[in-house]
This record gives sequence, structure tokens and C-alpha cells, in this order.
Amino acid sequence: MAQVNVSYQGGAAFKAECRGHSLTMDQSVEKGGRDAGFTPPELFAASLAGCIGHYVAAYCNKAGLSAEGLQTRCDWQMAEHPYRIGSFDVELVLPGLPEKRRKAIERVAASCLLHATLLHQPDISINVSH
Repeated sequence: MAQVNVSYQGGAAFKAECRGHSLTMDQSVEKGGRDAGFTPPELFAASLAGCIGHYVAAYCNKAGLSAEGLQTRCDWQMAEHPYRIGSFDVELVLPGLPEKRRKAIERVAASCLLHATLLHQPDISINVSH
């Protein structure tokens, strides 16, 4: 089982650590933070975009296509009842992509781990300890 540890840093900031790496999550100044890092929803969207990019780059490298200039852009819209991210819109930019490979790239992008996780809701258990 993989694990990430997140610790409170004061204000609205948290530090996430995994495999010797760390990053700061915070809220904007308007929402009580110091804007010292991504907000959790921003990090979530970045993770989805990064996962899709990883799968597409791996496909390109395996298929002999150039991944030069590959970018993924992820917009999201909020929804209510319950308050949550209601939709993601991911734009994949891949300069020089042959039209005949477009459908394959779309299939590969849709097969990324995080996309599959969102489509097949995982079980989440929350245990409080002291």
C-alpha cells in the first residue's frame, strides 16, 4: 500500500511528504492562507493532468512519436449538493500529432490511472486516532 503523510503547518498550510519528496498546500490569501502552494483542488487537477500527460508521453515514446511540446491543461468547475468538483475539462496539446493517431492518443489519455479512479469510485475509509 502506498502512503503520503500530510502535516499541518499553521494557518491554512499543510506539508505533504512521500518517498522523500515534499510539497506545500495552502489556501489563497482571500481564503485565509498565505498562498504558499497549490490548494488541494489545484493539486488534484494538476495530478489528473500530469497522469494523463505521463500516459500520453509513454505512448508517444513507445510508438516512435515525438512528445516534444506536450502539455496538458486542466480546468474544473465546482458543483453543489454536495460541494465538490463537478467536472474536469482536460486539453491535451501535442504539436505535430498525425491526425491518424488522434483516436489512439484519446484512448491512451482516457486510460490513465487517475481518470480510471475517478470513473470507478474508490472506497474511502477515514479513521480518527489520537
